Amino acid sequence: MIDAEHLARLPARSEKGLLHAFIECPKGNTHKIDLDKKLGIFRWAIELPQGLAFPANFGFIPATMAEDGDALDVMVLTGGPLPSGTLVDVRPVAILRMEQEENGEMVRNDRLVGVPPLSQTFGEIERLDQLRPTMLWELGVFFEVYNRLIDRKVKILEPGDENDAAALADKAIAAKQDMNG
Repeated sequence: MIDAEHLARLPARSEKGLLHAFIECPKGNTHKIDLDKKLGIFRWAIELPQGLAFPANFGFIPATMAEDGDALDVMVLTGGPLPSGTLVDVRPVAILRMEQEENGEMVRNDRLVGVPPLSQTFGEIERLDQLRPTMLWELGVFFEVYNRLIDRKVKILEPGDENDAAALADKAIAAKQDMNG
């Protein structure tokens, strides 16, 4: 089981300084899956419409707190799906910047984009400008459609580069440390 206590012991970074990404939804999945931290199991959230699938592995960076009060969301680029519950070391290469509606207000809910250095498909990518030109647009389109499905407004903003992504991760790590005292 993966309970809140176990998750709380996971550091944000590996011994090599890379970010730990905890995968909830595998790439290509047609169902949204969330980790239920109280029960310590994965919980089915919603089925996506025919033809819509997660374009990358989706999860979060443990021991972080983003602007929305949750752990920092991450999209992990690999050649194939990673199973739910996988912990993978990633290098931050970009930010999918977005706002979404929460309680009638538009709030930031950015997604960090990371690559595992050992990925045969994406491992050599270190910067936003090395990604396929349409990559962040495709990720944005997925989130626009997904949010429409759950009746939530979303606005995709200009992407952030690898420096912005590293700064976002540092900020989310510091915010969690400040919260824990």
